[in-house]
Amino acid sequence: MAAIWGMFDRIEADSQGTRWVHIKAVVSGGTTIRVRALIGKQTTVARGIDRVDLSDLRAGEPIEVSYRHSCDGYLEADTIYVQPQRTAVG
Repeated sequence: MAAIWGMFDRIEADSQGTRWVHIKAVVSGGTTIRVRALIGKQTTVARGIDRVDLSDLRAGEPIEVSYRHSCDGYLEADTIYVQPQRTAVG
């Protein structure tokens, strides 16, 4: 399964109610690209091992989006995985 790693940017909804996740990713040479993937009814969103709602995502969080190509040629997100917050031990 293909995946993109980057920073969560935002969720966008178009005029028909279709939602998209926007990701900022750094590729070789330090170039930043922006990618958007369609959020389908079956898309799983998780932080660590817990499922979360899209509204719980915060800009700048590191995420991994596994995806497949939809029949319309879009990237369709299968899983949006947010790295859990690390707590300081001390």
